Amino acid sequence: MRLPRPDLNEQADNCLLMARGDAISPHWLVYEVHRDFLSAPRCFAVVKLESDYDFDWLGDEFTEGLRCLDAGESETLLGSDRGHDHPPESHWRISLPRLRFECWGRPTLVETCYGAASASEALIRVLSPDC
Repeated sequence: MRLPRPDLNEQADNCLLMARGDAISPHWLVYEVHRDFLSAPRCFAVVKLESDYDFDWLGDEFTEGLRCLDAGESETLLGSDRGHDHPPESHWRISLPRLRFECWGRPTLVETCYGAASASEALIRVLSPDC
């Protein structure tokens, strides 16, 4: 699975909706996707995250984006040319501006939302397609 490369600038927006974490009520992670040009419209990746485990919150020393720690001998950064397919339930380190945690789970890219003003708006668009 390949997820879009996140924007790691401090002004980049993201949000996390915590739920039960199962298939019926998954967690939702939304993050701003890296733009090559600031004049390009904002784009957000909306990711469904199924996880039966608690998250471990990390400190500010982690600023690497999205990593699967089960990628073999070395960690693999998603959204890069080195991205690989990962086991369905893997160990992930999510490190975005103002949001850093580790978890075991199954992330699935649901949609890439263009033109949303914020990560929250992108999540609302995906969860309420009739609005």
